[in-house]
Amino acid sequence: MPIEPPEWIEVELTSHRSAVGQRWVAAVLALAGVVGLVLSFFMEPEWWAVISLGLVSLFIVVIGISLWFNAGANAAATVALRESGTQAALRVLSAELVADDGVIYRLLLRVPVDELVVVQHQCSQGQCIDAAGGAPGAEVPALLDRATKSWGVIHGRLDG
Repeated sequence: MPIEPPEWIEVELTSHRSAVGQRWVAAVLALAGVVGLVLSFFMEPEWWAVISLGLVSLFIVVIGISLWFNAGANAAATVALRESGTQAALRVLSAELVADDGVIYRLLLRVPVDELVVVQHQCSQGQCIDAAGGAPGAEVPALLDRATKSWGVIHGRLDG
């Protein structure tokens, strides 16, 4: 008997094109960090400056690598959800503005299953902002997989 996940997991739906773009940015960022790391040894005569620049460059490399793997993981999860999931409309139960510097809403969404399941989605996409304005009662399109208890809000076209 398979073990069921305890709660629903949100998948950040990422198209193949978007994942490729994210990986390009990640590669450029990691490469810039490596160049900065190498140049830090030749540009600064002070040991503390070399260490400081080296650590900052190493941090940039780590960010680039994590972006690379995150893009791949999101794209793989999207493909899996597209293959096994079904399209559904999630009803917005409530919406709350959560950012002062930008328009980001936290939406509480009801998953259309037999038991009462409420999930949270935080977003700044136009479609979700419109749904927040229509809460309660507005709906957002999503992909659901009841077997794996995974879901993702559809913000645009998901190419193959």
